[in-house]
Amino acid sequence: MWWEELLSINTILASALEKHMEGKALLLAVLIATSATAAIALMVLQEDNLDLNKWNSGEIVDPLIQTEGHDHKDPLQHNYSTDNIKLMDFNPLSNPGNAEVQVADSPDGGTYAYQAGWSEVHITNVTDPNNTSVVGIYEDPNTQVLDVKYLQYDQREYLILQNQLIDSGYSDPNVGEWGDPTQVSVVLIDVTNKAEPEYVDSWYDYDHPSGPHNLFPYMIDNEWYIFVANPDYDQCYEYTGDACGGVTIAHLNLPGSAANNVPKPPGLTIGTISKVGEYEVSWETTRGGWIYIHDMTVQKWPGEDESDPRYGKTYIYGAYWEAGLRIADVSNVPHPVNDQIRYTTAVAACKAGPNSICPWRAPEVGQWMDFSDHDNDGSPDSGTTGNENGGRSSYIHYAEPYPEMVDVSHLGMGDEPRHLTPIAVETITTNVGTGMLYLLDTTEYEEINGNIVFKPKLLGDWEIPYAHEHCYGGPCEGAPNSDEWLLFSPHNLDTAHFETNESTDKSNGGTWDGRIYLSHYHAGLWIIDVETLIKQPENLNNTEIHMASTVGYYLPHGGEMGVPLDSSYYDFGWVPFLWAAEYHNGYTYVSCITSGLYVLQLDIDEPFMI
Repeated sequence: MWWEELLSINTILASALEKHMEGKALLLAVLIATSATAAIALMVLQEDNLDLNKWNSGEIVDPLIQTEGHDHKDPLQHNYSTDNIKLMDFNPLSNPGNAEVQVADSPDGGTYAYQAGWSEVHITNVTDPNNTSVVGIYEDPNTQVLDVKYLQYDQREYLILQNQLIDSGYSDPNVGEWGDPTQVSVVLIDVTNKAEPEYVDSWYDYDHPSGPHNLFPYMIDNEWYIFVANPDYDQCYEYTGDACGGVTIAHLNLPGSAANNVPKPPGLTIGTISKVGEYEVSWETTRGGWIYIHDMTVQKWPGEDESDPRYGKTYIYGAYWEAGLRIADVSNVPHPVNDQIRYTTAVAACKAGPNSICPWRAPEVGQWMDFSDHDNDGSPDSGTTGNENGGRSSYIHYAEPYPEMVDVSHLGMGDEPRHLTPIAVETITTNVGTGMLYLLDTTEYEEINGNIVFKPKLLGDWEIPYAHEHCYGGPCEGAPNSDEWLLFSPHNLDTAHFETNESTDKSNGGTWDGRIYLSHYHAGLWIIDVETLIKQPENLNNTEIHMASTVGYYLPHGGEMGVPLDSSYYDFGWVPFLWAAEYHNGYTYVSCITSGLYVLQLDIDEPFMI
């Protein structure tokens, strides 16, 4: 009977409370405040015949603490997680101020985490996830290093770094005078010797003087390219019809590259990093509002159908803030092998000077701006259509296509493989909520005048299950603290695909599971099940669906009291304050801006260790 189910749930919650009472009095208030909501949600899930034990986790309790007297900088006040996530190791690195993290297996047999760190890059040996150690540091003291990407080529290992002018008071000398362009440049370093990272080259893009924010290296026809997101605000060429900022595309002329053998016109030198083109969004394809490129990823179409016109092509998936998700085709980028004349012409034109315009532009082939409509007025919530709410629905910050085409026949979506793309917002302040994650189906397309046009559609969305009980920043009536902007916002994410069998499948059957590892600044790491977002249980509201698709969460709480960074941009000192999460071979690596590097393991990821 229903009262027996409720009694059982209360018993579970009481047990969870007992396990967490060691120095965690704040949890009591949270459990009391949320037990009724949790009970109702769990009862509905039981009535819908869902397997409550499929994640092997403890019960989900609201970990977003905003009680009076709570200190966001005290890690001991954030010791919350579901029971299915284990801390393997915490490394404080050498300085606070951490950003993007990449994890890769090295030809030397080890596994390393490469972590951007404001004025430096940390190289951490994570071969033994229980005993990590910093083995190398690359110092870049006069800028903000927020992104780092790893690649291998011709038996060498490299990192691409970005240097961006975010905090004009932090750099010395003042890069606002452009006296040292390398401080707002793309930087290439050699990390084959982890203990002694070596500067190789840097490249300054005259078209984007504030510097890049996000990088993505990708190999096209055996040559490495880098795609650079430049979120300019003022430096725009209005007469071209482009929005502010865009994606710069450059070829990496690494040792061993075919570009070394390309015949060159007299006077043309091809450097290590050579710009060959751009991609930008046209204003007329947007609704207006706050528009610029923020983050983006690149992927070769993963479908295996050779008759598909997208087969073998490569696409940018760009998070363009209130212009939503944008897809561009970069398959025909100027290439040193495929078209040497067009390549050398592009290199020459793009390096002509600050007033030059690169002739090659990647064509846009898809877009999506159908954000959530929380106020139910019939229009997507955004700055130009109403209910902006700090960008809760519309500030599209990160996009990453799922790594594989997936069979969704067991989910009732037909027999054709589908292509998925998760996208996440970044929310500045809210009067309600924490910020959305969307899962898009980016499979369908049509041909218009011989050109492919993607037709993305929404499969499902997700927000922290207790989001409706929270708000933050100045507009928050319950806790109007203007210093708490970005408090519980989503940030970056990673996706992982698992080929499963009867014993390893933990979701909705079939031959695969998919998970999204989403970093929220002060709300920690949240792991979401892809199949549940696709096959949403009937008769559940959004909060209940979000609860059902939540695999687990972890609030990193290692290290000492948080210390505000020496920066006027990120100066909170909160612990946790996550920038990124990266899944790699059974483990999740989490970069906390204010404390260090965490290595975590979800229990159902353990069978997939390599």
